[in-house]
Amino acid sequence: MSTRVAEVVALVVLLAVLLLLASASLGTPASTASTFDTGPNGYRALYDVLQREGIPLSRLQGPLGTLDPAVRVLAVTDGAYDANDLQRLRAFMDGGGWVVAFGAIANLGRAPHLRVFDVRDYTNLALSKTPQRALAVYRALAGRGPVAFDERVHGYDRTQSLWAVLPRSVHIAVGLATLAVVLALIDANVPFTPPLVREPPGDRDSSDYVRSMATLLRRAHAGAAAIERFARAYPKSAELRELAAVRHPSEALVLRAAAIYAAQRKEHA
Repeated sequence: MSTRVAEVVALVVLLAVLLLLASASLGTPASTASTFDTGPNGYRALYDVLQREGIPLSRLQGPLGTLDPAVRVLAVTDGAYDANDLQRLRAFMDGGGWVVAFGAIANLGRAPHLRVFDVRDYTNLALSKTPQRALAVYRALAGRGPVAFDERVHGYDRTQSLWAVLPRSVHIAVGLATLAVVLALIDANVPFTPPLVREPPGDRDSSDYVRSMATLLRRAHAGAAAIERFARAYPKSAELRELAAVRHPSEALVLRAAAIYAAQRKEHA
């Protein structure tokens, strides 16, 4: 496995580990007063009861400015609104709409079209013990027109992207992994030191020629044939004639014969 492939694999593993750690750190989500929540603090039971009784219900999953004009009652199970949303609530009530709040809405104050219930009395757990409590909410909503439960305050917002609704810990994990990938790509493609200058190869002498020829003959298993050719080229060399008489010469003998042949060529050059 090349170094670059190993780096890519390591980065992928790092990303997986970071995402796993981020997901593990989230833990079990808390039960909130949302009509989607079936936990002990959720409002799913109340929503289902009102729906079975014929109340025209819907869920607001966007900013208050996107509320359907046909809605005449806004049910609020979390009173955390900013100044702009509080102005929209007041304008909604001034226009004849009703706000039914389960728990106080901070900085809103009293208003003729505002009805407040105790948020703890209408949770899934509370209604499982005392289901008749839902009758008071039914009486407050019945006959007033379409009702919308504000779910955006609980994080249900269809106008946001998937990235926007991910927890901050996941954002941090993805950011760290992206930074690691960028640094690895920079390290692999941007030189930080000058290139090394290779020295030119030195002059080759006769010994290099002899070694190269010996290597070639060894690979071809042609040692005896080479010595015989050397001996024919220089028949006056007694040592070459003796070497040519050996049927299976060793590498050392072939190398010796090649050296003699090279020396003879120099003398007759």
